[in-house]
Amino acid sequence: MKARAVLGDLDARHDQPFGDPRVCVALLDGPVDLTHPCFAGADLTRLDTLVQEPAGSGPMSLHGTHVASLLFGMPGSPVPGLAPRCRGLILPVFRDGGNGRVPQMDLARAIERAVEEGAHVINISGGERTDADQADALLERALRLCEDRGVLVVAAVGNDGADALQVPAAVPSVLAVGAAAADGTPLDISNWGTAYRTHGVLAPGQDIEGATPGGGLTALTGSSFATPLVAGTAALLVAAQLADGGAADPKAAGHVLLATATAPDCADPDAPSCRRGLGGSLDAVRALAYVTRKEETAVTTPAAAPTPSEAPAPQVAPAAYETPTPYGAPAAPAPTQPMAPAPAAPPVPAAPPVLAGITADGGAPPPVPPAPAAQPLVQASPPIQVPPAAAAAPAAQAPAQAAPVQAAPVQAAPVQAAPVQAAPVQAAPVQAAPVQAAPVSSPSATAPPVHAPYVSTSAGVRPSCGCGGDPAACACGGAGAGGGSPRPLVYAIGTIGFDYPTEARRDSFRQSMPYVDATIDGKAVEQSPDPYSPRQLRDYLAAAPWASDKVTWTLTLDGATVYALEAEPSAGMDWSEPLVSPVEVQRHHKAPDRLATEQGKTDVDPARLFAHPPVSTVYRVFRDAIVGQALNPDDPEERDGYISRVSVPGVLTNRTTRLYSGQVVPVVEVKSRGLYTWNEAVLVDLVFDQVRKEAEAEAEQADRMAQGKVQLRNDADLKLTIRALLDKIYYQFRNLGQTSADRALNFMGTNAFLFGDKISEGLLSASKVPGSTKNLYALDTITVTKSPYCRVGSDCQDVTVTFYDPEDERRSRLSYLFTIDVSDELPVTLAPVHTFLGSF
Repeated sequence: MKARAVLGDLDARHDQPFGDPRVCVALLDGPVDLTHPCFAGADLTRLDTLVQEPAGSGPMSLHGTHVASLLFGMPGSPVPGLAPRCRGLILPVFRDGGNGRVPQMDLARAIERAVEEGAHVINISGGERTDADQADALLERALRLCEDRGVLVVAAVGNDGADALQVPAAVPSVLAVGAAAADGTPLDISNWGTAYRTHGVLAPGQDIEGATPGGGLTALTGSSFATPLVAGTAALLVAAQLADGGAADPKAAGHVLLATATAPDCADPDAPSCRRGLGGSLDAVRALAYVTRKEETAVTTPAAAPTPSEAPAPQVAPAAYETPTPYGAPAAPAPTQPMAPAPAAPPVPAAPPVLAGITADGGAPPPVPPAPAAQPLVQASPPIQVPPAAAAAPAAQAPAQAAPVQAAPVQAAPVQAAPVQAAPVQAAPVQAAPVQAAPVSSPSATAPPVHAPYVSTSAGVRPSCGCGGDPAACACGGAGAGGGSPRPLVYAIGTIGFDYPTEARRDSFRQSMPYVDATIDGKAVEQSPDPYSPRQLRDYLAAAPWASDKVTWTLTLDGATVYALEAEPSAGMDWSEPLVSPVEVQRHHKAPDRLATEQGKTDVDPARLFAHPPVSTVYRVFRDAIVGQALNPDDPEERDGYISRVSVPGVLTNRTTRLYSGQVVPVVEVKSRGLYTWNEAVLVDLVFDQVRKEAEAEAEQADRMAQGKVQLRNDADLKLTIRALLDKIYYQFRNLGQTSADRALNFMGTNAFLFGDKISEGLLSASKVPGSTKNLYALDTITVTKSPYCRVGSDCQDVTVTFYDPEDERRSRLSYLFTIDVSDELPVTLAPVHTFLGSF
């Protein structure tokens, strides 16, 4: 079927909906062949991501091109899409070469970029299988950003043909989409689950005609291709909101789609045959009628689905929203026909363990045993009740400029750090049939549900469908190819690491570094250098700074590599002292007098002769940080040199680099201004001393003594309180440092380390709040909002830190508001810190 068939009779009218240029739809999928005739005249922009290759003949290019055509195919072209007049953002996340999977962290990068570029609706035709509805921390943060900005995320449920969850579709804030057969019944391969009952719909997903790279057409089956039908309908609803004089409210559009979905006619909502219908079937005609105020039917609330039971958090993976009812109701209400009893579904086998990673659902479905055909479900459109959220229409989101994000190849291995690692996601099986002049028939979808065993060979998010065909290779380009946005800014916090991209590069360092003196069995010997030793590498780079850019420097969050780092171009460096190569330095350790004679400077000062040549401030910080991070903060002799974290301000380039592990990460050009290292243990001591000093000073005042001074705990407890506060700032709120809010939050956290006075004030907030207390305050919340006060042309954020009395909830909270301008590479604070009673 064609995508616009979901519009029924509306597609044949003169005023048929095509969308609005003010509405922005982002597609996170494989590379798209923008030279396909169906995209001629479309307003499409490909943004920089970790996937930088043009569309080719691979399965992910087929997947991405097909899904894009269902959204943006122009009227009169071979593939007319649902929202061709809307502005489109193409963010490739799935790579042709590889296993079709990406870490949830990389999906989070693309989501944040789409939001910053002004997307109203985000289509993700893929996902990662999980055991619950929770995503990786960074992906969860990106989805929360969408929720806060009012952006609607539409994702596929996957094609494993089982009662299984995959993220992001399983996340409650996401509109999940499942696939229906031509007769409206759920497709055998489409996933279902209790979690989808409240935020999932079914849409047609069988033999959906779309574009292929190279200019061809094909029909594909799966939840991947049902998802853009729902996302496109949502875009039309947002366009209708604007046409009616209202504000763009994508979240309200999502509520309307759920409220107008045709609910399944089931006697037992918990029966497998009913649960496969998710929350209902997409009724695009009815949804558009409601938004355009042309529907006169009464509005009632559909039967509430049972509350989903608690389940383990699922991993993030692109998925489609599922609906328990057939897709598309007739324009005129049809007589209600009860659904015939479905054959008993076979028991669902326990899902085998899955690996980490988000993937596009793909692959051919397993053979389906013959079974009696399922009765089509035809039901009159019930009265609609739109949730309160649908009535509210917040102001349209203004497209915020976002920095281009580098596209990375799909990783075969999970992310290094467990906290950032995403659960593996497999692509659901998809049936594909080439289409020429006429649609190609596909296998019947009336067989009983297929509980396909979950088989995964690698980690990552995958597309929610299988791709087939043999499309011709074609370079990506054409209308809208390439993004024109300025490079995005980054202000991130983490630890510095180093990597050798190849064995040859690693061995070149091993052979260039000097031998190391060691003592074995009381005898002095020389050992070969270890290029993975932070101290040996630092000493070598100090004497040979010209090799600093031959190492791949990285920024890690809890062990997960998120960026490759390179220094900004150096300026104003000069060196007039004699230089000595590392080889000569090695000889100097053996015969310093002979070396001085060979240099012809018998009176030379060895301290000057072997002084370290100048190097970029950025590389000097990197090489010192890797040694400081390896020290033991609990050792009194190493404590002062310990480095716990580094703040990295920079600009996200349009380049990527491949690490030795095969992971591809974006490259950040690091700026020297704002590049700081700090020692958390020392900071704790500084704040501890300040808190004690201020508390003792207050206790000396007679009036304070009469009311009762702030009671300090013993030294160990107080230091533990301070460290817990800092850990909450840097672990609970860790992020990629890409969005304006996250850069402001990170900069405030850097200031918390550099200037601990506000931490000490917060802990002693009891002295500023009316009433008597003997307790230290504790950190309550940290919030970031767009500041109403800002300089022209700047991007200002208000970071509010609130403290409370943990032993007396009746006492007022105390809040500190920092206004931060993040429009430059190095954020700056504006005005003094504001203090006020209560939460903000």
